[in-house]
Amino acid sequence: MEAMGIEEYVDRIAQEMHERVEHQRRIFRQVLAGGRKELGPKGYCPLVDCARLSRLQAALQETIEVLEETRSSIKSKKLEVHRKKLIDILAGV
Repeated sequence: MEAMGIEEYVDRIAQEMHERVEHQRRIFRQVLAGGRKELGPKGYCPLVDCARLSRLQAALQETIEVLEETRSSIKSKKLEVHRKKLIDILAGV
């Protein structure tokens, strides 16, 4: 993995902080509105340049691509549902 410069590192830390604050804001608003409806847990990697998270994202993307490529030859509703779930997970939904 390539080392990042200090500017990129600072930008990534700031982005992670922003995401955490936004996540907390959504939780507070939903609690004030009466519950945790439709809010799934969102995990955060405590490290800005988390190699494990990068590998997981790459594996998900590769799996999605394989499912896309085989979509026409393997007609399966179950695989289609799982492909869409993986896309949502990768998108951070």
